[in-house]
Amino acid sequence: MSTDAAVVFMLGYPGTGKRTVGGHVAAQLGGVLVDNALINRPVLEVLQWDGVAPLPPGIWDRVVPVRDAVLGTIEDLAPPTTSFVVTNVLEDEPAAAGAYERIRSLARRRGSLFLAVMTECDVDVQVSRIDTPDRVALRKGSDPEGYRRHRLATRLFQPPAEEVLTIDTTTTTPAASAARVVDELRSRGLHGG
Repeated sequence: MSTDAAVVFMLGYPGTGKRTVGGHVAAQLGGVLVDNALINRPVLEVLQWDGVAPLPPGIWDRVVPVRDAVLGTIEDLAPPTTSFVVTNVLEDEPAAAGAYERIRSLARRRGSLFLAVMTECDVDVQVSRIDTPDRVALRKGSDPEGYRRHRLATRLFQPPAEEVLTIDTTTTTPAASAARVVDELRSRGLHGG
């Protein structure tokens, strides 16, 4: 496929650099970062979530209309030459394949190149990135030991091998990781950005 725009789906555990690397990718492509916090934040802001306290049951159901509105805007209103970098944590559960397919098919309907990027890093480095002021400000989880337990107990959804680039962000700078993603997109036929 040869195209002028891409949809990059950044996946991985919390704190592995999806938003940070994704921001660099979006900047290099002249595109838009659609971090999961952008979608979750309106609901979590109303609750003034501190990133640690347990969330009420059903909270993620309240986020669904926000996600629908954002993805619908990308599909129906955004210029087809705009690239998007979408971030999320997809746990290995039945709904994950549908969430993945939704982003992949959005790219197809836009005529955009699709690439999934799995971010990985050493668990101690990941946990050290969790309790930071920017995560708290964005209403992202900020409980280091809670995320250590999550990482050790939770398997993530694995995209098809031919659609995914895996990057290790343990010691690689976000800019270098992003450059690797953009190089991969270009090798797959991206012309724009």
